[in-house]
Amino acid sequence: MVEKIRTRFLAALLAVSALGGSVALAQGTDTPAPAATIAPVSDAEATKFVAANKKVTEVANQMTVELQGAKSEDEAAAVQAKAEKQIVAAIQTEGITPTRYTEIIRLAETDEATLAKLRAKFGS
Repeated sequence: MVEKIRTRFLAALLAVSALGGSVALAQGTDTPAPAATIAPVSDAEATKFVAANKKVTEVANQMTVELQGAKSEDEAAAVQAKAEKQIVAAIQTEGITPTRYTEIIRLAETDEATLAKLRAKFGS
């Protein structure tokens, strides 16, 4: 049963993007716009996104370890809740919203120029 929670949570929380290991958060009811209507990513947003993404990846990696050690549904749910809060905080600390963070990933999945811009920022 704990395994079901782990699998469901990881599937819902983490979306591996074309950036090679980037993690996105689909936050609450604040659904991102379709890729066709997402605003282009500025250089400043790309920098913020990369910084946030590094923090989100660290939280996600730690959450995975903690979920593997969860011995009950309640413990797994507590890990999930803690990780969600940490991910939202990590994204917001860098000056972007969870919705915009997810939009940027969605745009990178369909727009080569955005993907190239983000990859360049990851490399710098």
